[in-house]
Amino acid sequence: MQASLTKLLILISACLFFASCTTPKHLLPLSKGKATVLSKDNFKPIFKDNFKSFLFKTTLTYGDKLELGGLLALKQLSEGNYRTIFLTKFGMTLFDFEFGDNGFIVHKVLEQMDRKIFLKIIEQDMEMLLSRGILGNKATEFKKGESPKETVVFKTKWNKKTHFFVQEKQDKITEIHQNRAVSILFSKYVAKIPRSIHIQHHNIPLSMKLVLLKH
Repeated sequence: MQASLTKLLILISACLFFASCTTPKHLLPLSKGKATVLSKDNFKPIFKDNFKSFLFKTTLTYGDKLELGGLLALKQLSEGNYRTIFLTKFGMTLFDFEFGDNGFIVHKVLEQMDRKIFLKIIEQDMEMLLSRGILGNKATEFKKGESPKETVVFKTKWNKKTHFFVQEKQDKITEIHQNRAVSILFSKYVAKIPRSIHIQHHNIPLSMKLVLLKH
């Protein structure tokens, strides 16, 4: 397993990342947008500041080179502060990170994964998932489709990158995109909570699938 993890990090490190400034193809065309500010009235982050914890069955894959299964725990420590822990099915801690007012804190990470590029990828993925601190951001709002299947697309500059949030019925986010580089898809909603989350990188064959077990 350690050899596979080392190989994974070498492969990721060898990849070149080019940040694309283009809109995800399936969202085109985006026209007649209007300026807005993301607020509790028009935008509903998946993980609001009223939850305590979530537990997901998780699979982390890198193409056909590596597949790791386990549990991902996501916990709110205080308003705007979160902690995420990934345990393999054998009980090994792959990583234990904290996000919040004090920045990104690494409490624990498997030695083979203790590389800046990997840590940065996971940090960005979790920040996208949490959408921490995004309320108050300036955005452009676009309408797509027609009622009752109308969706709203918010385009905003966040964490120095352009993001697109696709929202249905003002209370259900179905997609988050960081340009064309990373996508997060949400599905199987029950009581306004997605049971299935799929994080997919498009410049490298890295993905993470989460299935909600408990909240």
